[in-house]
Amino acid sequence: MRLILALLLFFALPAKAAELTSALREAQFYFLIDADTKEVLLSKNADARIPPSSMTKIMTAYVVFDQIQKGKISLNSQCLIGKDAWRKSGSSMFLNYGDVVSIDALLQGLLAVSGNDASIALAESTAGGLNNFVALMNVKAKELELKNSHFRNPHGLNEPNHYMSIRDLATLAIRLHQDFPQYSHYFGIPEFTYRNITQRNRNPLIRENYDGIVSGKTGHTNEGGYGVIGIVKRNHRNLIAVMNKGRTPRQRTEIITDLLDYGFQHYKKLILFEKNQIVAQLPIWLGTKSKIDVITSEKITFTIPKEYSLDEVRVSVKYKSPLYAPIKIDTKVADLVIEIKGYKNFSYPLFAKEEIDKAGRLKRIGQILLYKIRNFYNNISH
Repeated sequence: MRLILALLLFFALPAKAAELTSALREAQFYFLIDADTKEVLLSKNADARIPPSSMTKIMTAYVVFDQIQKGKISLNSQCLIGKDAWRKSGSSMFLNYGDVVSIDALLQGLLAVSGNDASIALAESTAGGLNNFVALMNVKAKELELKNSHFRNPHGLNEPNHYMSIRDLATLAIRLHQDFPQYSHYFGIPEFTYRNITQRNRNPLIRENYDGIVSGKTGHTNEGGYGVIGIVKRNHRNLIAVMNKGRTPRQRTEIITDLLDYGFQHYKKLILFEKNQIVAQLPIWLGTKSKIDVITSEKITFTIPKEYSLDEVRVSVKYKSPLYAPIKIDTKVADLVIEIKGYKNFSYPLFAKEEIDKAGRLKRIGQILLYKIRNFYNNISH
């Protein structure tokens, strides 16, 4: 009954099926995911290995944050700018040879204005050299299970065998915000000033103050086209959208906003249970108690299209009956199964909230006798 009431609270009336905008129909590479539930909402060519351009710098930042967390550097560490960083072509924070700059300032230059010079300076200052830093980027890619990513540099200018998929970009963005939430603000800086030169963030979502924008990163090379990743939080929902290989900045803006609009307009988030909330009581055989409370180990939430109604949802608790005592606390004893007709099935483990010991000998005998008596009368009545 509790499950049915929860569903009644969250399901809206059926809506018409969603249609893609012309910009999305023409786009070749895009990916939209709910960061909380990991539900993929829209996807096209998500696993193709393509040039990530300056969106590479998300991994550059991840490695730097990891080095800070390990105590090898700090945000206040000072870096001497060498010739390689000073001479680097492309987008720049305008570092000069011989400047002494903090890691904090370099991260702002890297992520707010996509400074290629900042990426070289960070690589040389945080890992003992450019090659060592790139090696760390590829190590992290394996650790994070980015299956279609390989790096040759920290800035994203085109090189052979330097690629990412847009699914990997979204996965990396999720992990970065999960692993280093204290540094996520670097990705949402609207403008940055160095040496009295002020530059605005190129991310169209940040420039246009898209509703709920948290952070993001753009990319552009001749080979990779125009790309962008956006992370948006609205009404307790966190969506991540990625597109790449756009032909123009305008197309990039249209695709990324259409992606996010689609996710917020055509999907809804359902929250059934909070973490450690009691879901059901299950019968126990031969225990000190006859029933046991089972709970979730995580928040039970998922994202589904708005056109789905309550009639298409079935919720059940499945377990192997009977459950025998003893049962230790936090033992997995059942599964919460949510079946949505014509869409998807969801399954979540349920755990024992308390420890149930085996009953004493006399109580076990009494339970067995009671079971046999009930079974006998049931057979007679049939």
